Amino acid sequence: MASSTAYLIVGFLVLATGAHAQNCPSNPSGTRCFCYQEIFGYRINCDVNYNGGTSPEVLRNTVAYYQSYGNIDTLYVYGIKQSFFNYVGDDFLAGGQISNVTFQCDHSLSVNSMLAFSVGAFTDSQGRCGLTREINFSKCNLRQFYASAFKNCNRLEKITFMSSQVEGLIDIPTLESLRNLTVFTPIVWAGATQRGLSRLTVVPGSSFPLLNYVDLTGNSLQDESVQFVSQLSNAEEIYLEGNNLATVPNLTDCFNLRQLSITLNSSSSSPILLPKPRSQIRPLHASFYSDSNAVNDVTAFDGMFLQDVVNLKLNMTMFAEEVFLDPLLESSGLTINLNPSARITCGCSIAWLVRDNPSLLSQVHSGTCADGRPFETYPLEDVSCCSTEPLMALIRRQRKEISELKALLVAN
Repeated sequence: MASSTAYLIVGFLVLATGAHAQNCPSNPSGTRCFCYQEIFGYRINCDVNYNGGTSPEVLRNTVAYYQSYGNIDTLYVYGIKQSFFNYVGDDFLAGGQISNVTFQCDHSLSVNSMLAFSVGAFTDSQGRCGLTREINFSKCNLRQFYASAFKNCNRLEKITFMSSQVEGLIDIPTLESLRNLTVFTPIVWAGATQRGLSRLTVVPGSSFPLLNYVDLTGNSLQDESVQFVSQLSNAEEIYLEGNNLATVPNLTDCFNLRQLSITLNSSSSSPILLPKPRSQIRPLHASFYSDSNAVNDVTAFDGMFLQDVVNLKLNMTMFAEEVFLDPLLESSGLTINLNPSARITCGCSIAWLVRDNPSLLSQVHSGTCADGRPFETYPLEDVSCCSTEPLMALIRRQRKEISELKALLVAN
């Protein structure tokens, strides 16, 4: 029954979209390409490491050959080596519209090999972009990739550089349909002076209105290269671990954010400004980490906090009242997990929490003082002589709020 239902669904999609299965033509001689008949067109797999190597020019002609018989939905190019496949010229897709394009290189994770692209590689002579859903680069040394190659690619939804050495992703244009941008570099390539991406720029005024997933993990980006994420009002997941960041980008306008992770690799004091307001009630899980040698204190902490979890796994030295009291009091269930390895200055600096607001201790986990004592068992006698001004300020604020509420009730 389940199988019959699946066939009915596929049949409905075919009828609804006008798509139809196409019979594959015979595979052309001189190349090692294989055609597979699929619902929305051909899937073409090409091993360019064949018979001494296939050049991009020859492969373009092969793409044109298949397109003369029907639509190509997926183009997968693998076995790429510099000796025969090193520069992809203009109109590589031969005027076609292809949903999925993948380049998988055999560069041995060494910068001694390289693959370059013309800025017109994916557009035809009329300037029409042939990428209609996603493009992937795997294990390729691309060095400086000029993203103007994606100009007019307004149907492109996903760009992925996976385990590739791309040092610069330059001038990303407006991409109206882009939903996923991933540049993930888990290892340092042989001969590289840095790990992965060190420079990312966007064309001034460009926008990514649908971009909801950004993963720039494991690169060498500095603060200015990630500032564009502040404009991503539709972003739901942002991953920035393993870069050379000193501050947290302003995420106030990322109204849909629900997953965030970032590593600070330089000692600094930084504000953490999270979404405010929020366009959804799903909890936010945000994690902040320090490099082992960095010390990072938080100078401001703001956002519209609900049932959220914020992991401040930073090497902090202060847990200041003026930074954290209001968010804890005003939230409806905010949980802050601190770094148990951090050594925070306590004494009177922590009296606002352990003496004046002990009920908030259930929302603050793993707080550890410089002498190793945890917040929740910090002896009150050690803060008994501290100023009560913070407590009096709290009482004054609560009295003011009560007076304002009474005035509002009377007015109504």
